[in-house]
Amino acid sequence: MGLDVYCGTLIRYYSRNWLTSVQQWGIENGFEVRMVRENDRDPASLEEITAGVLGWKQQLLRIFAPSLTKPVVWNEDNEITPYYTNKPDWCAYYALLAYVCAHIVDKPLAQTIPKDYNFWKDPLYELYCSKEREGITLFECEWWLPIADEFMWKGYLPTGHERVVGTVGMLEWELEQINSIEWKADEQTILSWTDNEGYPDDAYYTGQKVQMGQIHTEYDTLSLAKFAYSIMYRAVKHSKENGTLIIIDY
Repeated sequence: MGLDVYCGTLIRYYSRNWLTSVQQWGIENGFEVRMVRENDRDPASLEEITAGVLGWKQQLLRIFAPSLTKPVVWNEDNEITPYYTNKPDWCAYYALLAYVCAHIVDKPLAQTIPKDYNFWKDPLYELYCSKEREGITLFECEWWLPIADEFMWKGYLPTGHERVVGTVGMLEWELEQINSIEWKADEQTILSWTDNEGYPDDAYYTGQKVQMGQIHTEYDTLSLAKFAYSIMYRAVKHSKENGTLIIIDY
């Protein structure tokens, strides 16, 4: 399963009225790309999705109301509010987590990671878990609500699945802290990492056919971490401008 970052309304997400970056590339270049998700099934009707999402949203905002200190802008529709998506995939996302973890536990970061790298099995993460620590949404969450206040919450998604969910305000604060470790990059530089960092090409599209190149089995850890960071930064930026959730989709 691949990993995508989706930032948009939950109604659009559940009704599948969005395309991953790979699907968008396929349409632009004349390829059909079909997405298959684990335990995939036909979605509910738009009316059912809308009612379920709006009811869940209203219930959460009632629960959070006493502790909220900042205005909440949370849009929900299926057509009007734009969405952002990109694909760090697991390896780049894990590289970002490894970068953060290495600095927390004060251990060196591996210069390269294998294609099948799993952060949760890395000794860095085991060392992190052995120490007292505050929760980090990048480690614990796959959803971030469009709320500026900084907190995490354990509860139920509209599907009934129990999850730890963070807020975009907390994710934004974490990204600022990560940048301050050593990069201290300005926004223009951070945004450029989406295009200038990340995976080396294994194949090339000439406009007529796909040509295979060198097949890479290892990647530069820091480059992948910057690539994933840039995608998460763009998602936070989009969320703040449009009042939308951020979801790790796989």
